[in-house]
Amino acid sequence: MSKHKTIYDNEYRAVLNRLVQERKRLGLSQHEVAELTNLNQSEISKIENFERRLDVLEFKKMLMAYRINTNEPLSNFVKSFFKLEP
Repeated sequence: MSKHKTIYDNEYRAVLNRLVQERKRLGLSQHEVAELTNLNQSEISKIENFERRLDVLEFKKMLMAYRINTNEPLSNFVKSFFKLEP
């Protein structure tokens, strides 16, 4: 059985596309996100362009950078994605 890489999965791409939208909506540059997540701008670019996989700890850092605790649209998206709401 062939296992496909999650980086090519439509759900993964939808999450990354939403993170890119959110970064732009908040007026943050890739460089600013890199500083907030302890990554470099090149890594953020590669993640956003599906050239590098985003790991769970980096995902957490990005959510914090995008102010998930006070960012209702993003919070709702994440809850829906993980099916955390009834």
